[in-house]
Amino acid sequence: MVIVGKKPKMRYVTACITLFNRGENEIVLRARGKSISNCIDVALLLKKSFYSNLKIKNVFIGYDEAELNENRKRYVSFIEITISR
Repeated sequence: MVIVGKKPKMRYVTACITLFNRGENEIVLRARGKSISNCIDVALLLKKSFYSNLKIKNVFIGYDEAELNENRKRYVSFIEITISR
């Protein structure tokens, strides 16, 4: 699993390439909140620039529940993109 955050997109692309070179056949990209667009960009960069045979197997969206105080809860959207070679 690669958790995508606010760092430059190429860092996450490099992490995925490293995992594929180690023998992984399937990787899950996961991002929350404002980083969701970065996660989508990483998947598309991998497909268009590095692996033309890359398949996007599954896209799962949902929300996580985070507790701010004792009584307040906050919901944060997330996306999980499963890619495979």
